[in-house]
Amino acid sequence: MTHANAHISVARAPALITRPNRLVNKLLELGMPMGPNVLVTIRGRISDLPRTQPLAIVALDERRWLIGTFGDTNWCRNLRANPDLQVRHGRRIERLRAQELTTAEKETFFSATLPREIAQMSLPVRLFGRSFLRVVARDIVADPRAAAATHPVFELIADPSATDQTA
Repeated sequence: MTHANAHISVARAPALITRPNRLVNKLLELGMPMGPNVLVTIRGRISDLPRTQPLAIVALDERRWLIGTFGDTNWCRNLRANPDLQVRHGRRIERLRAQELTTAEKETFFSATLPREIAQMSLPVRLFGRSFLRVVARDIVADPRAAAATHPVFELIADPSATDQTA
């Protein structure tokens, strides 16, 4: 790291989220439902190696998004560099393409789309989702404009050239 960029901090999910990833990955691989969470594989922007992590997909009216809840983390930067990704739902693998929303689109997403999606979730998932966001990303709930400035959002678009597979 050079002196000029020594002050730049990398956004990271807290250990409370990352520590159980191996267990969560295994449960999702086995097809255990975990609310909106699925396994997402994105190629590394430097290594070009596939990186898999559990992420929550927000779905509403046949549209889907990934939110950088903890800011511009490595998976966000990887997805920006390599927008083709795989989503694994149990044994089914879906190939998608991500398109990052503009700041104005993110403001609308955080102020209108996300609250509508949360309102349509089952009561336990809805209560957990709201509580989770209030604890880890308060601005997403309280200030959509501020959230749009610091949280990447990617819309997931079906890749017409890809077909679903089973693992």
